Amino acid sequence: MKVLKYLAYGIGGLVVLCVLVLAVVVMVVDGAFVKSRLEREMKARDRTLTIEGEPKLRLFPVAGIALGKVVLSEPRSAAAFVALDSAEIAVRVMPLLSGEAVVEQFKISGLKVNLVRAKDGRMNFADLVGEHEREDAAEARPARAKGPPPRGRIAEIAVERAQITWRDEASGQEVVVGDLNLKTGRLDGDTPGQVAYSAHITGRKPDMDIRAQAAGAVRFNLARQEIGLDGFAFQVKGRADRQTLAAELAAPKIDVTPARATGSAVTGALKLSGPRHSVDAKLRIAAVEGTARALSIPSIALEFDSSAEGRAVKGSVSTPLQANLEARAIELPKIVAQFTLSGPGLPQKGVTLPLSGAFRADFTQQTASADVTARFEDSNVRASFAATRLEPLVASFDVKADRLNLDPLVPAKRTESRAESRSDERIDLRGLRGPQVTGRIAIGALTAQRVKLSDVQAEVKLAGGRLEVAPHSAKLYGGTLAGSLVAEASGSRIAIKETVRGVQVGPLLRDAADQDRLEGRGDLTLDVTTAGASAAAMKKALGGTARVELRDGAVKGINLTEAIQDVRSVLGSKSAKANDPSKRTDFSEITASFVIRNGVAHNDDLQGKAPLLRLTGAGDVDIGNSTLNYTARAVVVATSKGQGGRDLSKLAGVTVPVRLTGALDKPDVAVDLTELATKSGVDLARTLGGAKAPSGDVTQQLRDKLRGLFRR
Repeated sequence: MKVLKYLAYGIGGLVVLCVLVLAVVVMVVDGAFVKSRLEREMKARDRTLTIEGEPKLRLFPVAGIALGKVVLSEPRSAAAFVALDSAEIAVRVMPLLSGEAVVEQFKISGLKVNLVRAKDGRMNFADLVGEHEREDAAEARPARAKGPPPRGRIAEIAVERAQITWRDEASGQEVVVGDLNLKTGRLDGDTPGQVAYSAHITGRKPDMDIRAQAAGAVRFNLARQEIGLDGFAFQVKGRADRQTLAAELAAPKIDVTPARATGSAVTGALKLSGPRHSVDAKLRIAAVEGTARALSIPSIALEFDSSAEGRAVKGSVSTPLQANLEARAIELPKIVAQFTLSGPGLPQKGVTLPLSGAFRADFTQQTASADVTARFEDSNVRASFAATRLEPLVASFDVKADRLNLDPLVPAKRTESRAESRSDERIDLRGLRGPQVTGRIAIGALTAQRVKLSDVQAEVKLAGGRLEVAPHSAKLYGGTLAGSLVAEASGSRIAIKETVRGVQVGPLLRDAADQDRLEGRGDLTLDVTTAGASAAAMKKALGGTARVELRDGAVKGINLTEAIQDVRSVLGSKSAKANDPSKRTDFSEITASFVIRNGVAHNDDLQGKAPLLRLTGAGDVDIGNSTLNYTARAVVVATSKGQGGRDLSKLAGVTVPVRLTGALDKPDVAVDLTELATKSGVDLARTLGGAKAPSGDVTQQLRDKLRGLFRR
């Protein structure tokens, strides 16, 4: 009994002591004290805090503060970081002792927040949150055992006319969430409370002007693991990057408790239309089943119809979902999808892509995995993915296909003006930073842009902002290809090394360029690097080396030796044709090497060997500007008989200079007739049948006759 008596005395004394301490705090801590202390603290951080008037404080039984106009500046600047017109925040004290947060009042009016990420990646609030100090403290602090989530009740939340601005100084992106309003009724976890939200979102890069709103009744109790929605709806309308946007989501009734989970179907819709793209999608999530710890959704169905630049994609995806909320894991055990593609360059009936697979993610362990099987035309494709960490991503993948024809999926060739406009589009490789991914690709037979490859193998590695597709190899047209490709986020750099051996040039050109001008076997060695913010910039920054070797082949459409032997055949009524399929110029070897600097490939060692000719040349190929300035020379070697049995002894040593200039795809071809006539001893005027004809007219006539002959 004495123990209880002494215990009662002790408790009574403790209560008296607490009352005395609280009385002292009330007398010492007032609005002026808080104001001066905060202003002094911000000044120490090189910021200016301005509070109009004196803050009003309450300590017991409700702890709260009321503020008038407040402005907090940026570091060492008069620009505002945070400003507000008024704020009132109050929580009950006694429930805090039992681990319950009871918000009596939360009102903020005219809040403005300016968030800025500098070019070096540092945020403009880093000095306030003490990022480095928090990281050091977190490492030193022992791990805490997980406890139940805090209980909470909210009497009212009212946020009026708030504005949050985000600006990225490196990219120039800016987003403003303005006219932000949030109002709730009583949220006590037992009965649904009304919630209303609205905001106006604008920005640039991309340009956007969007209005969003949401309304409905919400009930949640984290301690009891309960959540409920009643008549909840969310809508978005506006414009984003020249696209008109409209989206909505409706959840008529959802009620989740530890004992059970029920609810009606959730529906959603998205419409996007504009000059480049259009999307019409519908979402339906079947009624929720199960418990708060193990939710089950029998079916999630998505249907969509999308088009872009003349091509259309229709599709559907359906899957059940299993979610273990306690373990923070979800599983899609059976994904079934089908896509239909149509548009220019595709079969009239379109292309259908059926797909099936499974997906699982454990957010506590930060792991995920997926297996997908697809059938495309006659191709079977299987892909697997496994992530051992989700943030930042650390993952591996494996893709295998027996055969794959990508041509039905490749857009039709663009017009010249369209291609030129796309060449100036920005190339941003910053997305390579952060993730670490390794993988392997194996394709038995691959067709792309009509080019056929087999036994395609590639290793992929992404780490530290550096992507390597190396080694990669393939067989093509009787030869082999092997090399590496490297792309780096730092400086947007790309490096390519390729070695091609023993390829049959004729079939390759017929498939790749729809041209039948060359036969033979060829080798190519390429070692180039470039960097730039667009395709055009990368072409102009190209540097490195290249070498081409052709063996045992022929140039089709012309017998060059025969044409040189008899210039009269070009001038007469039966002119030689440059595209005569019955004629060809055989060669035993052609080699050329290039040194590439600033997008210009220079060659000065062209060597060609034919039974009766030798070929040399030098000049530049301006890859950056797609132009050509090159001179080739064909020399008749000493021999008694030419191709076709004609005597070429009189033309031995004669050089035919051919100059190629202008656009790379359609160059102008001119023959230096003065040099040709001088070295061959041909009297051009007499040959044309008029000894006294003006030399200028004669030269022009001969040039016109020979232009088509040497064009190819």
